[in-house]
Amino acid sequence: MSDALHVLAFVTELDPRSSAANLSRLHAAADAAGDPGAPPERRVALLPERFWRDDDESAYREAVVAFARRRSCWVVGGSLHADRADGSTVNTGLVAAPDGTVAGAYVKRHPFAAEALCEVVPGAGPAVFDFAGRRAVVCICADLFDPALFAAVPADVVGLLVCAASTSRKPDPAFARALWTHVAVARAWECNAYVVISDWASAPHMPGVNTSGVSGFVDPSRQASPFFTAAVPPASWFRLEPEPLRRLEQDRTSRNFLWR
Repeated sequence: MSDALHVLAFVTELDPRSSAANLSRLHAAADAAGDPGAPPERRVALLPERFWRDDDESAYREAVVAFARRRSCWVVGGSLHADRADGSTVNTGLVAAPDGTVAGAYVKRHPFAAEALCEVVPGAGPAVFDFAGRRAVVCICADLFDPALFAAVPADVVGLLVCAASTSRKPDPAFARALWTHVAVARAWECNAYVVISDWASAPHMPGVNTSGVSGFVDPSRQASPFFTAAVPPASWFRLEPEPLRRLEQDRTSRNFLWR
């Protein structure tokens, strides 16, 4: 049996007003993507940033756990804006196992645009999770743009899993997609790891702001460009094979072209 990790990236039109509508749309997108033919412990559904539009953290937790159990897979649960005991607000998410066990949380380090204006505070940034023997880094959106946050990624990490809500002031998504493509390829090469991005589809979001549908997959082991593969709406499975990364690491190390 393959030891690959299969990750489901969404590129689904979501509703900035309704968590319930978004859950329904994400389940429909997962149904449309089909079964990757992998066991539950090798499947990960990567939900987009802030698909959960309410501030009810317990309801969010229940929704992520239910998603994992219903789909028999790991779930990287996108994120929500959650209030803390000290009165601050963070952009945070949970990882749930196929049996509904919560594996842990991750928090955005760099609040972006409107988040900064509404006083969302920085969190710890990317976190490493063990998906039944396959380790991956989980991060939220703008954090991918800070290379310093990935300087200490362990060598055995197979991928960077990015929950995104690619808000842009531009009416056309081409600029954001190009920018995200370049950044994702750079992180993949720096970390010698696959990158998977799950985003809202391109659509109006809030007044003067659109989402850009930057979902996709970077495979640094490819022998020819393009290294970035865009996700096909409404969701696409991507296969993260450890062995090509091991071969790439050996080759790059032999040429002094990989700096941990």
